[in-house]
Amino acid sequence: MKQFFKEVSDWFRFRKIPAADKRIVFFHENRQYYGYLEGLLRTLTETHGETVYYITSEPTDPILENPPDGVQSFFFNSLLAVVLGSIQCRVFVMTMTDLNHFYLKRSGHPVHYVYIYHSLVSTHMIYRYGAFDHYDTILCVGPHQNREIRKHEALNGVPEKQLVNAGYFRLETIYAAFHKTEYADTPPGNIILIAPSWGKQNILESVGEQLVGMLLKENYRVIVRPHPETVKRTPEIIERIRNRFDDAALTIEMSVATNDSLFKADVLISDYSGVSLEYALGTNRPVLFLDVPLKINNDRYREIELPTLELEARSKIGIILSPDEIDQVPRTIERLKTERPSFEKQIADIRKEYVYAFGHSSEIGAEHIIKLLNNQS
Repeated sequence: MKQFFKEVSDWFRFRKIPAADKRIVFFHENRQYYGYLEGLLRTLTETHGETVYYITSEPTDPILENPPDGVQSFFFNSLLAVVLGSIQCRVFVMTMTDLNHFYLKRSGHPVHYVYIYHSLVSTHMIYRYGAFDHYDTILCVGPHQNREIRKHEALNGVPEKQLVNAGYFRLETIYAAFHKTEYADTPPGNIILIAPSWGKQNILESVGEQLVGMLLKENYRVIVRPHPETVKRTPEIIERIRNRFDDAALTIEMSVATNDSLFKADVLISDYSGVSLEYALGTNRPVLFLDVPLKINNDRYREIELPTLELEARSKIGIILSPDEIDQVPRTIERLKTERPSFEKQIADIRKEYVYAFGHSSEIGAEHIIKLLNNQS
């Protein structure tokens, strides 16, 4: 009831603001995604002097209690569909996919919708068919997303969106922060991070207990970092691992809001998760990929006839093992640690080829939004 009263109070407070004043609205569906919005939000408020109206459906979102200067925050959950479906503003910024496909619809008023990616991966296999069709602008991470979206539009008669070569703020923050830590210059140690994607047959579901047990037996320190959707949808998988291994060398990290485990890890073990690209491109360290069955959320992805970055990059930023070769994991970890210098150039080349405007994403995104506000784009 306390949350509901908070929503009602915020609804009246939000409605009192004149529509003409609500130039920019951000929607943040989960506090763990704030790191993808933060750079753009701060650039708009601090550099351009804009006020950002910040809507969140997360009751524990710290921005509700302590919004940055230039930000007014509001909480909506049960009222969210009503608020978003009737919202009046000039530009609406979000990281949530599938706008207009489920219960969250475009407003009945003229609003320009801007999408920010929360992953480096390609757009056509891991995301649902048409996941980006109802946005007006997409801030693309790299040229692969640009190509994929244009191909999808052409094949399916979807109106062309404004595609901005914006880059990826989260990678920039990981890279900058990592190179200020003690871990950037330390020789390889024995900390292993397991951070898979979510969905059926991901690493934790298919070989999680076997993998964790093997690594602990080999005296590695192990961090298990499940995807937020795994935490929400199948928490029993995590509990089985927690209950089976009462070991001080095992840490289960239930939040992806911080980057500490990425910085500490000497080797990451993943499958197709976008975190593998963030880890490699942010720390210059290689990845051990377990080749579990593909995570396909769009059965039509082959129609695009373009490779997916999450598959193409794996052999360049790490080593791939079949789950049937899981007994080779310790040996492969040691090989990755030894060969780390040889992977660094390949990782740098991938970053240069697949990430736009490295270090300048927030400025580019903010400039585009200011142009939209000034009717210049």
